[in-house]
Amino acid sequence: MIPEAREVQLSKKDRKVLEACCRSPVTVQRDLKRARIVLLAADGRSTRSIAKDVGVQPRIVSLWQHRYADHGLEGLHDKPRPGKSTVKLAGS
Repeated sequence: MIPEAREVQLSKKDRKVLEACCRSPVTVQRDLKRARIVLLAADGRSTRSIAKDVGVQPRIVSLWQHRYADHGLEGLHDKPRPGKSTVKLAGS
């Protein structure tokens, strides 16, 4: 079952950040999908049509709509996971 859709309203600043993310050739695919989901939702597209265009399940679209609506751009980042943290290489 798909959760009820949330209305997504973007500020001009957030729209610019998400559009830049979509244009950048170095954006990680998961971040690109999240940005596209939020941009399409802000344009008034339905959950099912966004899911079809982005290539994800409708529940994933709903998840990112809710996360953005509740937390803004910060909500599009992965939540911390339990366990050992990853080691960063020198110079990263």
